[in-house]
Amino acid sequence: MISGRLLLMFVATAMAQNDLFVDCGGDDSVTIRWRPRLDLFQKLDPSRALLGNCPPSFTVSDYTLLFYVLLRDCGFLKQVTADRVTYSNMLIYDRRPEQPFISRSVQCVYDSTVSKTTAFSAVEEDENDGPVAFSLELMNSEFSAPALSSAPRFWLGSVIPIRAVVESQTHRPLWIYMKSCVAATDADISRAPQVHPIIINAGCLTESKSGNSSFLPRRHPAEMRLYLQAFKFALGQNIFLHCDLEAWDVQRMDRKACHYMQQQRRWELLDDPSQSYACSCCDSTCFGGTDSTKGMLARKVLGPFVMEDKSQSNTSLDTQPSSERGLTEASVWLLAFSVAAALVTVMGVLAVSYYLCFWRGGRLGYRPSRDLLTKY
Repeated sequence: MISGRLLLMFVATAMAQNDLFVDCGGDDSVTIRWRPRLDLFQKLDPSRALLGNCPPSFTVSDYTLLFYVLLRDCGFLKQVTADRVTYSNMLIYDRRPEQPFISRSVQCVYDSTVSKTTAFSAVEEDENDGPVAFSLELMNSEFSAPALSSAPRFWLGSVIPIRAVVESQTHRPLWIYMKSCVAATDADISRAPQVHPIIINAGCLTESKSGNSSFLPRRHPAEMRLYLQAFKFALGQNIFLHCDLEAWDVQRMDRKACHYMQQQRRWELLDDPSQSYACSCCDSTCFGGTDSTKGMLARKVLGPFVMEDKSQSNTSLDTQPSSERGLTEASVWLLAFSVAAALVTVMGVLAVSYYLCFWRGGRLGYRPSRDLLTKY
């Protein structure tokens, strides 16, 4: 599939370090050996490691993981220029709840003139039915329209409405799935200093287990809706959501959208709860389901948006329209003016009453002493 010679095997911030070795093969595959830098008493758990949305292929030792995958799988981001093709992805090791995630970026760069119409572009071409377009956007709370603000802010615990849609020019029915989503502090995930997985294991919404995030029932197959609860990650910073979306012309039983039911303490399959056994791997590692040769794939980036801690921020949310914020500010000023005017009026009445009733010369029925002498 990829033509041309290998130009650069690996680009990463710590290229010379021996904790990571990447071999970008010439047959559309990549081999990665990674030794996450754990603390002295931490034991390596392969189920906590991911390359994009793919688990390790093997465990080489008690400290080293091996990934052997195809570049068209695992959510590799493909970028094509005039003379180069770059595949980028992110290695993530989950150390929760003890410590933050360990993450490393990887790249394979090839000298090639590969066509830009591939399974990794945002607009896919189906040879029978024409182009297919993916979209990922923030919505209002009712999912009736896109969010009004271009960079909204959300308090911790509030709901972030997200919608993924696939459209075909022929309007034929398509099924969309969210294979993986990662929150990052940069629009380019390879440059992001902080990352946090949201959906892993090809459709498991992990944030539904640690919070109250959940998928919403489908209104039609070509749309997926997600309520993501704002959580503690990069508070006050711009956040981007990197999601790998997949579409098929039929419902696939080997594709899943799983969220955790807090009250029932179990995982549930969105499209068919009676088949929720398909989500049983969400707490460990889900294997299989990597065949995407006939599906349509796209990576979309959503953002920026900001999550804030209300107890530590004096700024107001940008989720209200500017007209509503203006009305609110005007109401506050009007109330303050009314209270001040009422206080001035009350003080004036009290002052006049005191003068008339108690102060010398102002008491009711008071007569100066000279008038009394004249009278008698």
